[in-house]
Amino acid sequence: MSTHVVNEFHAQPDRADDVMNLLIELSPISRTRPGCQAISLRRNQEDPTNIVGDTRWDTRQDYDDYLAWRTDSGYTAQFEEMLAQPMSIRYFDEVRAW
Repeated sequence: MSTHVVNEFHAQPDRADDVMNLLIELSPISRTRPGCQAISLRRNQEDPTNIVGDTRWDTRQDYDDYLAWRTDSGYTAQFEEMLAQPMSIRYFDEVRAW
């Protein structure tokens, strides 16, 4: 069963486009990482500083390894300096798919 990971970003008001653009830039490389099944990005219509990454991984460990790789590469710190609050990471099990 896949692990769904939801990352929520709250960008500083003047950095929302920068956060979105960096996510778009990194997504093709992220998609090639072991265990990554899918990546989807969403931007809140009511609050454009609120961006959500919805990803699906073979296992939670695959995502944890990916996050460690991104952190070691310096991208986590790059995001942190553009955010108004820390990134939220939530893990979900798929209960049923249609």
